[in-house]
Amino acid sequence: MIHELAILLVDDSEAHQVLCRRALRSTGARVITALSAEEGLELADREHPGVILLDYNLPGINGLGFMQRFVQLGCCDIPIVMLTGEGNEAVAVEAMRAGANDYLVKDVEGRYLRLLPSIVQRACTVHEERKRVMRLGALKEAILSTVADGILGVDAEGTILFANPAAERMLLCPASDLTGRHLEELLHDADPREKWNRHPLAQAHDGSVTVNRESDILHRAGGSYFPVAYTASPLDLEGKGQFGWVLVFRDNSERKNAEEALIKTARYDTLTGLPNRMLFQDYFARSLSRVTRSAQHLALLFLDLDGFKIVNDTLGHLVGDQLLQSVAQRLVKCVRASDLVSRFGGDEFILLLEDCDPAFLPSLSRRILRDLALPYNLGGQTARITACIGISLYPECGASQDILIQKADAAMYEVKKSSKNGFQLSPELKFLLKNDHSDLMVKEETPA
Repeated sequence: MIHELAILLVDDSEAHQVLCRRALRSTGARVITALSAEEGLELADREHPGVILLDYNLPGINGLGFMQRFVQLGCCDIPIVMLTGEGNEAVAVEAMRAGANDYLVKDVEGRYLRLLPSIVQRACTVHEERKRVMRLGALKEAILSTVADGILGVDAEGTILFANPAAERMLLCPASDLTGRHLEELLHDADPREKWNRHPLAQAHDGSVTVNRESDILHRAGGSYFPVAYTASPLDLEGKGQFGWVLVFRDNSERKNAEEALIKTARYDTLTGLPNRMLFQDYFARSLSRVTRSAQHLALLFLDLDGFKIVNDTLGHLVGDQLLQSVAQRLVKCVRASDLVSRFGGDEFILLLEDCDPAFLPSLSRRILRDLALPYNLGGQTARITACIGISLYPECGASQDILIQKADAAMYEVKKSSKNGFQLSPELKFLLKNDHSDLMVKEETPA
């Protein structure tokens, strides 16, 4: 129970507000609702809620616009959880970078509603911990910065004059071995174009500037290196106007790892680990460029599962999720390492094959259908499904992603209308292969 907490829900759908209220009933919190960003900002300023649930797709000002206005109002000490639709994971990443404490993807099945109470609890807990740390930092700023951050003193020529214990620990090197070395020896050339004489710390200055960097990389003893963020303030030990620097730096490895994890979440399906729609779009553009230069074919297979909903409804969502994971593994085994298998949404998958012989596509489709139709042993439950496949080909069917998907999708639905557990070629691909119609829309027998 989250006692005496006010939750501000900003969502332009009254129906969705009702669902969220029900989901949050177990928290014991008071839920305040707003139908627009403007109304939500007014309520946030007046009511000072404990947490804000913010829908991205708002009329007028969207969720990110709300956050910008929110900061301007000086209300940024209230945690925000961004609610986004499926396929909007990139928005979630952008929201986290803009200052959101957490995000939740609204799946069409409504499973996210069960997660709302725990997400709200986590956002509040993490936010309170951050405020506690900030209060502690305000009280003991000088001591904590010295203990937690590495400190290096550098003269006007770039020679290291001193290092504190934290710098020794991070660089795996005693201060006695650091002193007298040039700072350039510690800087890793992540960008070979940026030589020392172009580096901000190599520039002469009059003591009136401060350098803040989030992107440098330092070498450790032994050859390893790590990302750092630092602030460099002017240093004039002898008082002669010859300014060096005091570098206060921190290891940024955890932050970089968190950013990479967010990017992975935005580009990969969290259930199957396959590339999602966003990564598929990027990969398609690069693939199209490669096959165009080499005058090769690019095949697109649009696959839809038959019988998945029955398994999901009768055996439960957990078994349904395990089934999708097994399907993903079987699909990956059917193609080359250089081919792309993407979960496009729900029980739909897209396979993208570069430099592909069109004559090979029917036999590949048969293999996929046979493999997917084999029984699945899912935690003691046995399930069976089949699939329908539609196939399009670049350049015969078109030169854009939308056209190739449309042609493959249309071919797939031809299979669904006439039979199931089969594949169909687009008309252009049929003409290319010069086979009769009976060979080009094939119904597979389900293995016993």
